[in-house]
Amino acid sequence: MKKAKEQKNYLKVRVFFVLAFFIVAFSLVFLRAFQLQVLESESLKAKAARQHVRSVSLRSKRGDIYDRNFKELAISIDVDSVYARPTQIKSKRALSRALAPIIGLKASEIRRSLSSGRGFVWVKRQIDLDEAERAKIAAMKGVGIVKESRRYYPNNGLASNLLGFTGVDSNGLEGIEHSYNTYLSGATRKISGGRDARGRLMLFGDTGNVVPVEGMSVELTIDKTIQYVTESALQSAIDKTGAKGGTAVVLAPATGEVLAMATAPGFNLNDFRRTSPELWRNRTVTDSFEPGSVAKVFVVAGALEEGLVKPDDIFFCENGSYRVADRVLHDAEEKGWLSVSNIIKYSSNIGASKIAEKMGRETLYRYFSAFGMGTKTGLDLPGETSGSLLDVDKWSGVTLHTISFGQGVSASSIQLATALGAIANGGFLMKPYIVKEVKSGTGKVVKANNPVIMRRVISAATARSVRDMMVGVTGEGGTGTKAAISGFDVAGKTGTAQKPDFEHGGYRKHAYVSSFFGFVPAENPVLTIIVTLDEPQKGHYGGEVAAPVFKEIASKSLTYLGVTPQGDMHPSYGKKRGAAKALRSGVGTKEVSLRRGFAPDFTGLTMRKALRVSREGDFDIKMIGGGLAVRQSPGPGRPLKGVKSVKVWFQ
Repeated sequence: MKKAKEQKNYLKVRVFFVLAFFIVAFSLVFLRAFQLQVLESESLKAKAARQHVRSVSLRSKRGDIYDRNFKELAISIDVDSVYARPTQIKSKRALSRALAPIIGLKASEIRRSLSSGRGFVWVKRQIDLDEAERAKIAAMKGVGIVKESRRYYPNNGLASNLLGFTGVDSNGLEGIEHSYNTYLSGATRKISGGRDARGRLMLFGDTGNVVPVEGMSVELTIDKTIQYVTESALQSAIDKTGAKGGTAVVLAPATGEVLAMATAPGFNLNDFRRTSPELWRNRTVTDSFEPGSVAKVFVVAGALEEGLVKPDDIFFCENGSYRVADRVLHDAEEKGWLSVSNIIKYSSNIGASKIAEKMGRETLYRYFSAFGMGTKTGLDLPGETSGSLLDVDKWSGVTLHTISFGQGVSASSIQLATALGAIANGGFLMKPYIVKEVKSGTGKVVKANNPVIMRRVISAATARSVRDMMVGVTGEGGTGTKAAISGFDVAGKTGTAQKPDFEHGGYRKHAYVSSFFGFVPAENPVLTIIVTLDEPQKGHYGGEVAAPVFKEIASKSLTYLGVTPQGDMHPSYGKKRGAAKALRSGVGTKEVSLRRGFAPDFTGLTMRKALRVSREGDFDIKMIGGGLAVRQSPGPGRPLKGVKSVKVWFQ
């Protein structure tokens, strides 16, 4: 009886332990299931997706870049990119040896890529393969080819610093390619697909409907021919003078359009990696320098505008030596009494400083600021410098005098060209721009730039007086005779500035920035040009080394545009008639085309001219402010359907 009871108790214990075991086991299973299905469900789903589903990015074709005449400057072409799946390759050494001569890499480099431990590696991207080479690669297990888009520059190094370039991922890294990357790059789409047991991609659905949105095209204000002329003349001068480098800018003074922008030496855009990054930046925009004597033009303009001097007023130039505080100012030539006109013609530092004395600190500072010194122009390119113009309360006892001949102030080439444009066009500081339009693939204009007047700096009468003085610079006895062009009046100014010594203070000996800027034809300007040469070794005066570059650029560009010495258009340049007319249209008097039902472009017109245009177009206009038109609503080219009147703001 007792034995039976013991067996029964033993059985109960066994049943209890078995039951407890299963309870614990099922509890663990339940907890694990809860962990996997609830707590870690999202991360596990993502992991499963990575293992079984793969996304492929379809990169859009990058938009093209054109000059003002729709000539190609940057395009995209289809090329081959070679990839590998290392897990599918039996012998990495053998495959590396076979692949190396086809794609132009060392076998050791390929083997390193294949041994990285990743399931997918790019072997070499964006290369040109012929059909035979593609067939050889296709026969290799674990290696494949895909088509990608690569940037190509048909003109190699033309406008290299302006255009910039793209990286292997087709993103813009410098220049226009960088600043307009959002428009040019378009939209990239992703598609997903499953992978089989061998890791091969099986796409879902109709991939033909998943097409990337192509990048937009960008049309520049640059003229390819004028750009080529400018670069050639600049590089030739560097070769002749032994200069470290140089810059040149060509503007249309009436509109602010940049027709050419050159930095030398340049580089081959199609092989930019072989070039030092030091050469990549666009120094016409990013670098500032002390302008030297070209600054005298702005001093005289301000003094004339304030009524402090007249062109025939005379100043004693101290026979070439003038003590100011603890400094002695010098002229290149010993001069006695000089008129204001001759101070510009002979480029007298002492004469300019005496005119500045009559102006005073605040007035001189105000006019330099009005001409744009110390402020960015707002040009749509990366890295623009503002230059430097010290606040007037920080000026020393000699700053007034040194600034009058371009020391103690700095500016970029684009700033000086823009400031000079205000004298050429009758007194209006125009905002420079380099992109005319951005268009979608369907031809729709997404972004357009038009002439913008930032402010009136001087009166038309003052601008004419300064212009006449600048014509004397290129006349007999002036410092810029080498810029003279037969049959044309050329308004110009030379500049020769010592470079500051930032290490020891003061200025470096025998280190100069030599410059010349001017506009032509002087009476009705088509082109504003500035040329700078950095540390020329064979001569250093601006009139000696930079003026001939101006002459070459101006004369060849005028011939190309068909502008004759009489200012008429030569019959053989019929195609350029409209271009030259547009470039030389005076501010406030430009021709306006009318399209029925669409708003014309009022920008830059006088109030009287705008009113006449509205009457010719048979629609109402509401004028706000006074002066010249600076903006309007609806914008130029917009439909007028349902619009009661066009609002135009003047200042």
